[in-house]
Parts: sequence; structure tokens; C-alpha cells
Amino acid sequence: MNKIFSGLLCLFALTAISEVKAQTFRTFTTTSDEITYTNRVISDGRSIVEVVINTVVVDLTPNPTTAESTVSTDTKKETLFLTSAGAAALQTAVSNASSGTPISTTAAAVDDSDKIKDTSGAVQNSVTFVEIVNGVPTFTSASNATTNNNDVITTERADFTTIVETTKAIVSQN
Repeated sequence: MNKIFSGLLCLFALTAISEVKAQTFRTFTTTSDEITYTNRVISDGRSIVEVVINTVVVDLTPNPTTAESTVSTDTKKETLFLTSAGAAALQTAVSNASSGTPISTTAAAVDDSDKIKDTSGAVQNSVTFVEIVNGVPTFTSASNATTNNNDVITTERADFTTIVETTKAIVSQN
């Protein structure tokens, strides 16, 4: 009878320990948006504005049971090629957007009429722009593709040493 009782007690203890490790812990999320506007001259001589939107979402999940923290970083980079008027309209829309509205949401509302088009009237997905490097013209190709990256890093809390304070008597000259 003792063996059965001991076995059940051990099974209960193992279940309780596994449940503690399987808990979901609070995740802290931080989101940051950044937008840049760069004037470019493309190979056919037109002046355009290259708009790059970087969105970074960082999720931090500390686990006090195992002393490990998991940091998940999602990075999204979106590139748009706009006319000068379209870039000015986007800049106004971003500055007038309510607080907390992601820049990517505002940029998604950009009309096709504000985007750079080829000679047949279709929106261009890639351009070749001219850069002058040390006095020499260089042609660089870029596309308006959206890239997503997800990095997950798990770190363990460092051990620490306990410092014991020794109290001393207060010595006063008064």
C-alpha cells in the first residue's frame, strides 16, 4: 500500500512540476516605426522619392521559474517609390495620424496614382537609380519588396552573489 501511495505522490509531484514549467507568462511588447524619405534620380532622368518604412516589434517574455527570458524581434521593411506630390501627401498623412496608428497602416492607403509608373502606365516594382560615388555615376537597382525577419533569442539570468552588510556604530563628535 505504501508503494502505491508513494508512486501516486511522485506522479502528483511530477505533474505539478511540469505544470509550473508549462505556464504562460506575461509578454511585454514594444513597437517602433520609422520612415525615411530619400530623393532619387532614376535612370530615365525622373526624380522620385524612395520611402522606406521600418517596423520593429519586440516581445519580451521573462520566465521566473526557469530564470530564462525570451526576446522575439519581428522586423518588417517596406519600400515605396512615390512621386514628390505623393511623398508630400504621405508625410502629411503620417503627421496627422492619431497617436498609436502604425506608419505602415497609413502608408497602405497610398493611392496608385502617387506611385511611380512605367511608360505603359503600370506601377513600377523596381527602379534603377543613379548615384554619384567619387565623381563616377553608379547605377543601383532597388525593388519595392517587403521583407520580414524574425529573430528569437533565449537568455538565462546570470547567477548573482549575496552581499552581506556589516553594520557599524555611529560615531559623532557632537
